[in-house]
Amino acid sequence: MLGFFRINDPYRLLILFLAVFLLRLPYLVGSEPLIYETDWLLIGEALNSGKVLYKDLVSPIAPLSAWVYMVVEFIFGKSILALQILSVLLVTYQFSLFNNIMLRNKAYNENSYIPALIYALMMFTFYDFFTLSPALISLTFILLVLDNIYLRIENKLNDATILKTGLFMGIAVLFYLPSIIFFIATILSFAMLTSLVVRRYLLFLYGFLFPFGIIFIYFFWQESLQNLIFQWIEFNLMNQVDAIIDYKSILIIIGLPVIVFLISLYKTFSAGRFTNYQVRVQQVMFIMFLAALGAWWISEEKAPNELLLFIPSFAFFITHFILQFNKKNRAELFTFGFSILLIGIGYCLYYQNTPIHNYGDFNKLQTSQTVYQHQVKNKKAMILGAKPSNYKEAKIVATKFYHPELSIKILDDMHEKERLIELYDDIQKNKPEVIIDLSGHFMETFRKMPSIESEYKRTSKNSFHLKP
Repeated sequence: MLGFFRINDPYRLLILFLAVFLLRLPYLVGSEPLIYETDWLLIGEALNSGKVLYKDLVSPIAPLSAWVYMVVEFIFGKSILALQILSVLLVTYQFSLFNNIMLRNKAYNENSYIPALIYALMMFTFYDFFTLSPALISLTFILLVLDNIYLRIENKLNDATILKTGLFMGIAVLFYLPSIIFFIATILSFAMLTSLVVRRYLLFLYGFLFPFGIIFIYFFWQESLQNLIFQWIEFNLMNQVDAIIDYKSILIIIGLPVIVFLISLYKTFSAGRFTNYQVRVQQVMFIMFLAALGAWWISEEKAPNELLLFIPSFAFFITHFILQFNKKNRAELFTFGFSILLIGIGYCLYYQNTPIHNYGDFNKLQTSQTVYQHQVKNKKAMILGAKPSNYKEAKIVATKFYHPELSIKILDDMHEKERLIELYDDIQKNKPEVIIDLSGHFMETFRKMPSIESEYKRTSKNSFHLKP
């Protein structure tokens, strides 16, 4: 296995792509949509219907991610398979890029395609890594930033590349806000490991802020700049929603990779046979690990796919560990065993066919049937206080109050009169055929809106239907 990837031949990457695709095939063929996959495509559908993000659709999603899902939904419809196939292609680019970065910067004592192998292998840690998530897209640009940091260590970085580094970092954050921690990590890497003049720090900052300027101008033009700042930046950084799965489930997912990573970290830093440049490369990767830890800490939902930012640092140090085996047959045995365990645990968690699944709450990730789905099926629906996945069978999202926690915060911060006007205008604009109110905000004001009360009939405790 390792012998095949030790050969310095780029065609090894094509074989690795085919292996990744074949190993993911069971997921591609039979997977049920995850709740955030449904959420992303619903956002894409809403934007394709003419809604303006943050103004006509309340959501904490990053703007560039929302527009990617808009394009995906426009081309492929609400296809979960499209998200998964696109993720395979993006992962292939990432492990190729990661390996090229390591080869170009002579990070290891031998040139091989083992870094790409381990990177691809780490992508099998959990099955929700197999979708086109904001964290996965953002990671691509973080890798490009990492490449430029290494160029700086070698004093090969010119002004244009510094500017480009800032630009990549800004784009990464516009796809996934917690990536902002990598901006701090990049500054620290420049400051601790290289000598950089103030002018180049300002160039980096300018490159970072440039894409933000374009986005801010666009939303200012759409009269939604304040909404962008509150819904995307302030809500994500200042508020915490309930974790999508518990920490015990997270430990089950990352237990094996973390144990191997910690051993690899110790073995790498305790070894004394690296050049000064390689030691600096290792220090940068450790800073990137700390940045991933910070990004996870401030992430909104603590979803498993948000752990993707750890993969470059894990793959880097585990590769070092493998290459330090004195006997190649032991390295082969370790890599084979680690691969079988990691992929096997991933399959077990996906198919729910072992006792491991009993210790986690992974079912919360699936878009499950709810008691309201038959009411909203093929209808324009407004749902207050429930997960966006409840819109799965709806004809269209007929409200701007889409994200439950954020919408509740917005409505709770309003005075009663403001809330009444906001709900009235939203209903008049979108004309939902079904209103399901689990937050109590609509029921609280229903009697105070005579024209709305005359149009809707209460059919259950929380449900209202448009009269024929």
